[in-house]
Amino acid sequence: MSDNSNPYNNRSNPKNPLEDPSINDNKQPRNFDHAPISYVRHLPQIEESEQLTLLCKMIEFISEGIFIINNEGVIEMVNSYAAKLFAAPKEALIGRKWSDFLNDYYRDEYHELFESLKANEEANLSHGPKEIMLNCADGSSLAADLSLSCLPYLQTKANPLFIGVLHNLTSHKAEYNKLRRLARTDHLTGLANRHAFENSLNESWMECVTNNQPISMLIIDIDYFKQFNDQHGHINGDKCLKKVAAAINECIPSRDCLTARYGGEEFAMILPRCNANIAEVVAKRVQKQISALSFVDQGLMPAVKVTVSQGIACEQRGEYNKPEALLCSADNALYKAKSSGRDRINVSK
Repeated sequence: MSDNSNPYNNRSNPKNPLEDPSINDNKQPRNFDHAPISYVRHLPQIEESEQLTLLCKMIEFISEGIFIINNEGVIEMVNSYAAKLFAAPKEALIGRKWSDFLNDYYRDEYHELFESLKANEEANLSHGPKEIMLNCADGSSLAADLSLSCLPYLQTKANPLFIGVLHNLTSHKAEYNKLRRLARTDHLTGLANRHAFENSLNESWMECVTNNQPISMLIIDIDYFKQFNDQHGHINGDKCLKKVAAAINECIPSRDCLTARYGGEEFAMILPRCNANIAEVVAKRVQKQISALSFVDQGLMPAVKVTVSQGIACEQRGEYNKPEALLCSADNALYKAKSSGRDRINVSK
């Protein structure tokens, strides 16, 4: 067909079926893909009760927690997955306020949100997704992402309805915490790694200096560890490192302290709110614990023992202007302990 034979491409014919619905040559189906909205035929009107019934059936096939509430926050519809997240039967949830399941920290926020909607009925709610904590019916807690939106096409003359979408974050948070823990942990010993150590040192330094509290640093080095490795093998060397790490970690005076693998056969302990005297007491405990270690379970002779040298530095009265200086001083103290014969403690003066 030539351009002239098509009446819609003929420039002499000003009419276009998308502009004049009266035109149709019955030879080609109309394409309404780009037609103005007013020309698209509306779906047949469905009674409100039928719409609600269809919605109730539809949300059952969605693999997220879905619940429908009115403007008073009362649950009017809930799917099986949401009932599972709330830890209650569906029939027990209908008629209850959904905010009853919100952790206190979030309850006031959503109460204010719905009160503002009542004051402005023309406002359309679109809130979230936001991480919240649910207090489930069985007494457990559940971390979830929540989105709340208005259902305008289901609004009655009296009250609007709102749809809530819950996404369970339990597995995501567990995976995140696992990855975060792995990123901060030395794979061999299970202690904090160098990255976690540096972060903790900076945080503890700021807290102690700001509050005029002392902070001590203890650096621990296994004496003659290379000889241990050469004589007993690297597998036994790794097992030795694990035992030493566990012994050191048992000596921390409080949970605010941190033990880390500083590098190779070196370990470090951050002691916030501990002066030099307390740090020295901890160091003596470390020395005693490590000297008592046995390697018989590794197939080694009872006479096989390891010792450690330790260096201590303490910031209490402005001796150091930054955490790196404290660390450097403890390292120098360690060097003096090793150069003085090993298996001893040196406190930086």
